[in-house]
Amino acid sequence: MKAWVVVAAVLLAGVAQAQQIDEARLRAEIMSGDTAKDFMITDSGAVYVGVLDNGSDRDGYARYVCEVAKGNASGSGSRLIKIIDIAAVSRGDGFKELGSHRCQF
Repeated sequence: MKAWVVVAAVLLAGVAQAQQIDEARLRAEIMSGDTAKDFMITDSGAVYVGVLDNGSDRDGYARYVCEVAKGNASGSGSRLIKIIDIAAVSRGDGFKELGSHRCQF
């Protein structure tokens, strides 16, 4: 791997964490609706929301989660929002992605 790629990756990782999210408030707001069944923020800062797969594209729901996250954050940067099939996780099938959005703060 070229040195500039490593430096760019480190700089981008820093940008992704330039903002702070009030995780408790974000969780409460997302989980208050009927759609979300589980919620977590990974060590890398990605926001995962588990939902039941109803066959629809969940990119729009990921954009909604982004807007809620913006309302519970300070600073600037970006975070990946992933909507995953909670039933697949429960079956041990891993994280089946139903939708995603790169959220810009």
